[in-house]
Amino acid sequence: MLKNHNFRRFWLSQIVLTVGGSFLQMGLIELFRVHGYDVRVETAKFSFAVALPGLLLGPVVMAYLDRWQRRSVLLVSDALRTVVAVAIVAWLLPLLTGRVEERDLFRVYLLVGVIGVIATFYLPARVAFLPNLVEAGKLMQANSIFTTSMAIATVGGAALGGFVAERFGVATAIVMSGASFLVSFGILWTIQMPPHATTGSSKPGHSEFLTGCAYLWEHPTALPLVLLNAFFAFLLGVLMVVFVGYALETLHLRTAGVGYLAAAAGVGAGIGIGLLGRGKAWAHSNWVPFFQLVLAAGALIGLGLTTNIWLASLVVVVLGAVSATVLIYIDAKLQAQVEDVRRGAVFAARGMLTSLTMVVAFWLQFGTSFFKRTPAPTVLLWLGMSTGVAAILLLVMLRRKTD
Repeated sequence: MLKNHNFRRFWLSQIVLTVGGSFLQMGLIELFRVHGYDVRVETAKFSFAVALPGLLLGPVVMAYLDRWQRRSVLLVSDALRTVVAVAIVAWLLPLLTGRVEERDLFRVYLLVGVIGVIATFYLPARVAFLPNLVEAGKLMQANSIFTTSMAIATVGGAALGGFVAERFGVATAIVMSGASFLVSFGILWTIQMPPHATTGSSKPGHSEFLTGCAYLWEHPTALPLVLLNAFFAFLLGVLMVVFVGYALETLHLRTAGVGYLAAAAGVGAGIGIGLLGRGKAWAHSNWVPFFQLVLAAGALIGLGLTTNIWLASLVVVVLGAVSATVLIYIDAKLQAQVEDVRRGAVFAARGMLTSLTMVVAFWLQFGTSFFKRTPAPTVLLWLGMSTGVAAILLLVMLRRKTD
Protein backbone atom coordinates (compact mmCIF):
# COMPACT_ATOMS: atom_id res chain seq x y z
CA MET A 1 0.00 0.00 0.00
CA LEU A 2 2.81 2.42 0.85
CA LYS A 3 4.18 2.12 -2.70
CA ASN A 4 1.12 4.16 -3.71
CA HIS A 5 2.66 7.65 -3.57
CA ASN A 6 -0.59 9.55 -3.03
CA PHE A 7 -1.81 7.14 -0.36
CA ARG A 8 1.56 7.38 1.42
CA ARG A 9 1.44 11.18 1.46
CA PHE A 10 -2.16 11.18 2.66
CA TRP A 11 -1.25 8.63 5.36
CA LEU A 12 1.72 10.73 6.56
CA SER A 13 -0.34 13.92 6.68
CA GLN A 14 -2.99 12.27 8.84
CA ILE A 15 -0.41 10.89 11.27
CA VAL A 16 1.07 14.36 11.73
CA LEU A 17 -2.39 15.93 12.07
CA THR A 18 -3.53 13.36 14.62
CA VAL A 19 -0.43 13.82 16.78
CA GLY A 20 -1.04 17.57 16.69
CA GLY A 21 -4.64 17.14 17.80
CA SER A 22 -3.48 15.05 20.77
CA PHE A 23 -0.96 17.72 21.73
CA LEU A 24 -3.75 20.32 21.82
CA GLN A 25 -5.97 18.11 23.96
CA MET A 26 -3.23 17.20 26.46
CA GLY A 27 -2.15 20.82 26.67
CA LEU A 28 -5.65 21.85 27.72
CA ILE A 29 -5.91 18.96 30.22
CA GLU A 30 -2.66 20.18 31.82
CA LEU A 31 -4.13 23.70 31.91
CA PHE A 32 -7.21 22.42 33.75
CA ARG A 33 -5.13 20.43 36.23
CA VAL A 34 -2.52 23.07 37.07
CA HIS A 35 -4.97 25.97 37.44
CA GLY A 36 -7.45 24.15 39.67
CA TYR A 37 -10.31 23.48 37.26
CA ASP A 38 -12.52 20.40 37.55
CA VAL A 39 -10.70 18.33 34.95
CA ARG A 40 -13.58 15.98 34.25
CA VAL A 41 -16.12 18.79 33.78
CA GLU A 42 -13.82 20.95 31.66
CA THR A 43 -12.83 17.99 29.49
CA ALA A 44 -16.52 17.37 28.87
CA LYS A 45 -16.99 21.03 27.87
CA PHE A 46 -14.00 20.87 25.55
CA SER A 47 -15.31 17.72 23.88
CA PHE A 48 -18.84 19.18 23.67
CA ALA A 49 -17.48 22.24 21.86
CA VAL A 50 -15.77 20.02 19.29
CA ALA A 51 -18.81 17.78 18.71
CA LEU A 52 -21.66 20.34 18.62
CA PRO A 53 -20.88 21.84 15.17
CA GLY A 54 -21.15 18.39 13.60
CA LEU A 55 -24.76 18.20 14.72
CA LEU A 56 -25.68 21.75 13.71
CA LEU A 57 -23.86 21.81 10.37
CA GLY A 58 -24.42 18.21 9.31
CA PRO A 59 -27.20 19.11 6.79
CA VAL A 60 -24.95 21.77 5.23
CA VAL A 61 -22.13 19.27 4.80
CA MET A 62 -24.51 16.73 3.27
CA ALA A 63 -25.75 19.35 0.81
CA TYR A 64 -22.40 20.73 -0.33
CA LEU A 65 -19.49 18.38 0.38
CA ASP A 66 -19.98 16.24 -2.73
CA ARG A 67 -19.89 19.40 -4.87
CA TRP A 68 -16.26 20.14 -3.91
CA GLN A 69 -12.92 18.46 -4.48
CA ARG A 70 -12.08 16.62 -1.24
CA ARG A 71 -8.37 17.45 -1.42
CA SER A 72 -9.23 21.17 -1.41
CA VAL A 73 -11.46 20.72 1.66
CA LEU A 74 -8.58 19.02 3.51
CA LEU A 75 -6.09 21.76 2.58
CA VAL A 76 -8.30 24.65 3.66
CA SER A 77 -9.12 22.85 6.91
CA ASP A 78 -5.47 22.38 7.89
CA ALA A 79 -4.69 26.04 7.21
CA LEU A 80 -7.59 27.19 9.38
CA ARG A 81 -6.61 24.82 12.21
CA THR A 82 -3.18 26.44 12.36
CA VAL A 83 -4.72 29.89 12.80
CA VAL A 84 -7.04 28.65 15.56
CA ALA A 85 -4.18 27.03 17.51
CA VAL A 86 -2.25 30.32 17.45
CA ALA A 87 -5.37 32.19 18.64
CA ILE A 88 -5.83 29.81 21.58
CA VAL A 89 -2.24 30.34 22.73
CA ALA A 90 -2.58 34.11 22.35
CA TRP A 91 -5.71 34.17 24.54
CA LEU A 92 -4.23 31.93 27.25
CA LEU A 93 -0.78 33.55 27.36
CA PRO A 94 -1.55 36.08 30.15
CA LEU A 95 -2.79 33.22 32.36
CA LEU A 96 0.11 30.93 31.49
CA THR A 97 2.73 33.63 32.17
CA GLY A 98 1.15 34.61 35.50
CA ARG A 99 0.12 38.13 34.47
CA VAL A 100 -3.47 37.29 35.43
CA GLU A 101 -4.78 34.72 37.91
CA GLU A 102 -7.93 33.85 35.95
CA ARG A 103 -8.88 33.75 32.29
CA ASP A 104 -12.33 33.17 30.84
CA LEU A 105 -12.24 29.74 29.17
CA PHE A 106 -15.47 30.41 27.28
CA ARG A 107 -13.48 32.02 24.46
CA VAL A 108 -11.19 29.01 24.37
CA TYR A 109 -14.22 26.80 23.90
CA LEU A 110 -15.47 29.08 21.13
CA LEU A 111 -12.16 28.61 19.34
CA VAL A 112 -12.31 24.88 19.99
CA GLY A 113 -15.80 25.05 18.46
CA VAL A 114 -14.22 26.50 15.31
CA ILE A 115 -12.04 23.39 15.18
CA GLY A 116 -15.27 21.41 15.49
CA VAL A 117 -16.71 23.30 12.50
CA ILE A 118 -13.58 22.47 10.51
CA ALA A 119 -13.76 18.81 11.55
CA THR A 120 -17.41 18.64 10.47
CA PHE A 121 -16.28 19.12 6.87
CA TYR A 122 -12.86 17.52 7.22
CA LEU A 123 -13.70 14.09 8.64
CA PRO A 124 -16.28 12.96 6.04
CA ALA A 125 -14.09 14.41 3.29
CA ARG A 126 -11.11 12.43 4.63
CA VAL A 127 -12.92 9.10 4.71
CA ALA A 128 -14.60 9.71 1.35
CA PHE A 129 -11.23 10.70 -0.16
CA LEU A 130 -9.52 7.37 0.55
CA PRO A 131 -11.28 5.40 -2.27
CA ASN A 132 -10.09 8.09 -4.71
CA LEU A 133 -6.52 7.01 -3.92
CA VAL A 134 -6.92 3.24 -3.49
CA GLU A 135 -8.41 0.44 -5.60
CA ALA A 136 -11.75 -0.93 -4.36
CA GLY A 137 -10.29 -4.39 -3.67
CA LYS A 138 -7.68 -2.93 -1.30
CA LEU A 139 -9.98 -0.78 0.84
CA MET A 140 -9.99 -3.16 3.83
CA GLN A 141 -6.19 -3.28 3.78
CA ALA A 142 -5.94 0.49 3.34
CA ASN A 143 -8.37 1.14 6.19
CA SER A 144 -6.46 -1.30 8.42
CA ILE A 145 -3.18 0.52 7.81
CA PHE A 146 -4.88 3.89 8.16
CA THR A 147 -6.73 3.10 11.38
CA THR A 148 -3.71 1.39 12.95
CA SER A 149 -1.60 4.44 12.26
CA MET A 150 -4.24 6.87 13.53
CA ALA A 151 -4.70 4.87 16.75
CA ILE A 152 -0.96 4.76 17.38
CA ALA A 153 -0.63 8.45 16.50
CA THR A 154 -3.49 9.35 18.86
CA VAL A 155 -2.16 7.50 21.89
CA GLY A 156 1.46 8.24 21.05
CA GLY A 157 0.57 11.89 20.66
CA ALA A 158 -1.31 11.80 23.97
CA ALA A 159 1.66 10.27 25.78
CA LEU A 160 4.16 12.67 24.20
CA GLY A 161 1.78 15.63 24.47
CA GLY A 162 1.16 14.95 28.15
CA PHE A 163 4.92 14.82 28.76
CA VAL A 164 5.57 18.04 26.80
CA ALA A 165 2.69 19.91 28.47
CA GLU A 166 3.78 18.84 31.97
CA ARG A 167 7.50 19.35 31.38
CA PHE A 168 7.67 22.34 29.02
CA GLY A 169 4.31 24.02 29.54
CA VAL A 170 0.86 24.33 28.06
CA ALA A 171 1.86 26.98 25.50
CA THR A 172 4.60 24.76 24.06
CA ALA A 173 2.20 21.84 23.60
CA ILE A 174 -0.40 23.98 21.81
CA VAL A 175 2.16 25.75 19.61
CA MET A 176 3.52 22.34 18.57
CA SER A 177 -0.02 21.28 17.65
CA GLY A 178 -0.35 24.33 15.39
CA ALA A 179 2.98 23.52 13.74
CA SER A 180 1.79 19.95 13.04
CA PHE A 181 -1.33 21.28 11.29
CA LEU A 182 0.91 23.36 9.03
CA VAL A 183 3.11 20.34 8.25
CA SER A 184 0.01 18.31 7.37
CA PHE A 185 -1.03 21.07 4.95
CA GLY A 186 2.37 20.90 3.26
CA ILE A 187 2.23 17.13 2.79
CA LEU A 188 -1.32 17.23 1.39
CA TRP A 189 -0.25 19.91 -1.07
CA THR A 190 2.13 17.42 -2.73
CA ILE A 191 -0.70 15.01 -3.64
CA GLN A 192 -1.31 15.18 -7.39
CA MET A 193 -4.40 13.49 -8.83
CA PRO A 194 -7.09 14.03 -11.47
CA PRO A 195 -10.36 15.59 -10.23
CA HIS A 196 -12.89 13.08 -8.91
CA ALA A 197 -16.63 12.94 -9.71
CA THR A 198 -18.84 15.53 -8.02
CA THR A 199 -22.51 16.49 -7.96
CA GLY A 200 -21.75 19.96 -9.28
CA SER A 201 -24.47 19.77 -11.92
CA SER A 202 -27.24 19.05 -9.44
CA LYS A 203 -29.22 21.60 -7.48
CA PRO A 204 -27.48 22.89 -4.34
CA GLY A 205 -29.07 23.70 -1.03
CA HIS A 206 -31.73 21.80 0.81
CA SER A 207 -32.83 19.82 -2.25
CA GLU A 208 -29.36 18.25 -2.37
CA PHE A 209 -29.63 17.51 1.36
CA LEU A 210 -32.98 15.78 0.85
CA THR A 211 -31.55 13.80 -2.05
CA GLY A 212 -28.69 12.64 0.17
CA CYS A 213 -31.13 11.64 2.93
CA ALA A 214 -33.27 9.69 0.46
CA TYR A 215 -30.22 7.90 -0.88
CA LEU A 216 -29.16 6.93 2.65
CA TRP A 217 -32.66 5.74 3.56
CA GLU A 218 -33.02 3.61 0.43
CA HIS A 219 -29.55 2.09 0.55
CA PRO A 220 -29.73 -1.52 1.82
CA THR A 221 -26.74 -1.36 4.20
CA ALA A 222 -25.65 2.26 4.66
CA LEU A 223 -28.29 3.31 7.22
CA PRO A 224 -27.76 0.35 9.63
CA LEU A 225 -24.01 0.95 9.53
CA VAL A 226 -24.46 4.66 10.21
CA LEU A 227 -26.74 3.92 13.18
CA LEU A 228 -24.28 1.37 14.57
CA ASN A 229 -21.53 3.96 14.32
CA ALA A 230 -23.71 6.45 16.23
CA PHE A 231 -24.16 4.02 19.12
CA PHE A 232 -20.43 3.39 19.40
CA ALA A 233 -19.88 7.15 19.26
CA PHE A 234 -22.10 7.62 22.32
CA LEU A 235 -20.07 5.05 24.24
CA LEU A 236 -16.86 6.72 23.17
CA GLY A 237 -18.19 10.16 24.10
CA VAL A 238 -18.88 9.10 27.67
CA LEU A 239 -15.68 7.09 27.91
CA MET A 240 -13.44 9.95 26.69
CA VAL A 241 -14.42 12.08 29.67
CA VAL A 242 -14.80 9.33 32.28
CA PHE A 243 -11.41 7.90 31.31
CA VAL A 244 -9.65 11.14 32.29
CA GLY A 245 -11.50 11.31 35.62
CA TYR A 246 -10.85 7.60 36.27
CA ALA A 247 -7.13 7.98 35.58
CA LEU A 248 -6.69 11.10 37.72
CA GLU A 249 -9.10 10.38 40.58
CA THR A 250 -9.28 6.58 40.86
CA LEU A 251 -5.78 5.60 39.73
CA HIS A 252 -4.21 8.86 41.06
CA LEU A 253 -2.18 9.54 37.91
CA ARG A 254 -1.00 12.93 36.63
CA THR A 255 -1.33 14.38 33.12
CA ALA A 256 1.60 12.42 31.69
CA GLY A 257 0.22 9.27 33.33
CA VAL A 258 -3.09 9.76 31.50
CA GLY A 259 -1.16 9.80 28.25
CA TYR A 260 0.81 6.69 29.18
CA LEU A 261 -2.38 4.81 30.08
CA ALA A 262 -3.87 5.87 26.77
CA ALA A 263 -0.82 4.30 25.09
CA ALA A 264 -2.17 0.91 26.22
CA ALA A 265 -5.17 1.57 23.96
CA GLY A 266 -2.72 1.97 21.09
CA VAL A 267 -1.27 -1.45 21.80
CA GLY A 268 -4.77 -2.91 21.77
CA ALA A 269 -5.58 -1.08 18.54
CA GLY A 270 -2.54 -2.61 16.88
CA ILE A 271 -3.52 -6.10 18.03
CA GLY A 272 -7.17 -5.75 17.00
CA ILE A 273 -6.42 -4.23 13.64
CA GLY A 274 -3.77 -6.87 12.97
CA LEU A 275 -6.32 -9.61 13.60
CA LEU A 276 -9.00 -7.94 11.48
CA GLY A 277 -6.54 -7.18 8.70
CA ARG A 278 -5.44 -10.82 8.52
CA GLY A 279 -8.98 -12.19 8.63
CA LYS A 280 -10.59 -13.37 5.42
CA ALA A 281 -14.30 -14.12 5.21
CA TRP A 282 -14.95 -13.59 8.93
CA ALA A 283 -13.59 -10.02 8.79
CA HIS A 284 -16.49 -9.10 6.47
CA SER A 285 -19.12 -11.02 8.44
CA ASN A 286 -22.25 -9.27 9.71
CA TRP A 287 -21.51 -10.85 13.12
CA VAL A 288 -18.35 -8.80 13.71
CA PRO A 289 -20.19 -5.88 15.41
CA PHE A 290 -21.89 -8.28 17.86
CA PHE A 291 -18.57 -9.67 19.08
CA GLN A 292 -17.19 -6.12 19.30
CA LEU A 293 -20.07 -5.12 21.57
CA VAL A 294 -19.55 -8.17 23.80
CA LEU A 295 -15.84 -7.43 24.19
CA ALA A 296 -16.54 -3.76 24.89
CA ALA A 297 -19.13 -4.65 27.56
CA GLY A 298 -16.75 -6.98 29.38
CA ALA A 299 -13.88 -4.50 29.21
CA LEU A 300 -15.95 -1.58 30.54
CA ILE A 301 -17.26 -3.61 33.47
CA GLY A 302 -13.74 -4.87 34.21
CA LEU A 303 -12.36 -1.32 34.16
CA GLY A 304 -15.04 -0.15 36.56
CA LEU A 305 -14.18 -2.91 39.04
CA THR A 306 -10.42 -2.41 39.26
CA THR A 307 -8.21 0.22 40.89
CA ASN A 308 -4.96 -1.50 39.94
CA ILE A 309 -3.00 0.36 37.27
CA TRP A 310 -1.65 -2.81 35.65
CA LEU A 311 -5.03 -4.52 35.43
CA ALA A 312 -6.53 -1.27 34.14
CA SER A 313 -3.85 -1.14 31.43
CA LEU A 314 -4.73 -4.66 30.26
CA VAL A 315 -8.41 -3.77 30.07
CA VAL A 316 -7.61 -0.58 28.14
CA VAL A 317 -5.76 -2.76 25.62
CA VAL A 318 -9.06 -4.58 24.94
CA LEU A 319 -10.97 -1.31 24.64
CA GLY A 320 -8.39 -0.01 22.18
CA ALA A 321 -8.77 -3.14 20.05
CA VAL A 322 -12.54 -2.77 19.92
CA SER A 323 -12.69 0.98 19.24
CA ALA A 324 -10.13 0.78 16.42
CA THR A 325 -11.69 -2.18 14.61
CA VAL A 326 -15.20 -0.73 14.72
CA LEU A 327 -14.13 2.09 12.42
CA ILE A 328 -12.33 -0.23 10.01
CA TYR A 329 -15.37 -2.45 9.57
CA ILE A 330 -17.86 0.40 9.11
CA ASP A 331 -15.62 2.56 6.91
CA ALA A 332 -14.63 -0.27 4.57
CA LYS A 333 -18.25 -1.40 4.16
CA LEU A 334 -19.49 2.13 3.39
CA GLN A 335 -16.59 3.00 1.09
CA ALA A 336 -17.12 -0.16 -0.95
CA GLN A 337 -20.91 -0.01 -1.18
CA VAL A 338 -21.68 3.72 -1.60
CA GLU A 339 -21.36 5.49 -4.97
CA ASP A 340 -18.52 8.00 -5.31
CA VAL A 341 -20.82 10.95 -6.02
CA ARG A 342 -22.83 10.26 -2.83
CA ARG A 343 -20.03 9.09 -0.58
CA GLY A 344 -19.45 12.50 0.97
CA ALA A 345 -23.15 12.90 1.82
CA VAL A 346 -23.33 9.47 3.47
CA PHE A 347 -20.23 10.09 5.57
CA ALA A 348 -21.56 13.56 6.43
CA ALA A 349 -24.80 11.95 7.65
CA ARG A 350 -22.74 9.55 9.72
CA GLY A 351 -20.85 12.52 11.14
CA MET A 352 -24.09 14.32 11.99
CA LEU A 353 -25.51 11.34 13.90
CA THR A 354 -22.14 10.76 15.57
CA SER A 355 -22.09 14.39 16.69
CA LEU A 356 -25.64 14.10 18.03
CA THR A 357 -24.84 11.10 20.23
CA MET A 358 -21.51 12.57 21.37
CA VAL A 359 -23.06 15.95 22.18
CA VAL A 360 -25.61 14.17 24.38
CA ALA A 361 -22.82 12.13 26.00
CA PHE A 362 -20.69 15.20 26.76
CA TRP A 363 -23.62 17.33 27.94
CA LEU A 364 -24.71 14.66 30.41
CA GLN A 365 -21.32 14.90 32.07
CA PHE A 366 -21.12 18.65 32.59
CA GLY A 367 -24.76 19.77 32.29
CA THR A 368 -26.28 17.39 34.84
CA SER A 369 -25.35 17.26 38.51
CA PHE A 370 -26.22 13.56 38.57
CA PHE A 371 -23.34 12.60 36.28
CA LYS A 372 -20.95 15.07 37.90
CA ARG A 373 -21.59 13.50 41.33
CA THR A 374 -21.32 9.93 40.10
CA PRO A 375 -17.84 8.36 40.54
CA ALA A 376 -16.07 7.37 37.32
CA PRO A 377 -15.99 3.61 38.15
CA THR A 378 -19.79 3.60 38.55
CA VAL A 379 -20.26 5.28 35.17
CA LEU A 380 -17.99 2.66 33.62
CA LEU A 381 -20.14 -0.11 35.09
CA TRP A 382 -23.28 1.53 33.64
CA LEU A 383 -21.61 1.76 30.25
CA GLY A 384 -20.64 -1.90 30.36
CA MET A 385 -24.14 -3.08 31.24
CA SER A 386 -25.73 -0.84 28.58
CA THR A 387 -23.33 -2.20 25.97
CA GLY A 388 -24.26 -5.75 27.01
CA VAL A 389 -27.94 -4.95 26.46
CA ALA A 390 -27.09 -3.46 23.05
CA ALA A 391 -25.22 -6.66 22.15
CA ILE A 392 -28.29 -8.76 22.99
CA LEU A 393 -30.54 -6.53 20.87
CA LEU A 394 -28.08 -6.74 17.99
CA LEU A 395 -27.98 -10.53 18.34
CA VAL A 396 -31.78 -10.66 17.98
CA MET A 397 -31.60 -8.48 14.85
CA LEU A 398 -28.86 -10.61 13.32
CA ARG A 399 -30.79 -13.85 13.97
CA ARG A 400 -33.89 -12.42 12.31
CA LYS A 401 -31.83 -11.31 9.32
CA THR A 402 -30.23 -14.75 9.07
CA ASP A 403 -33.61 -16.50 9.31
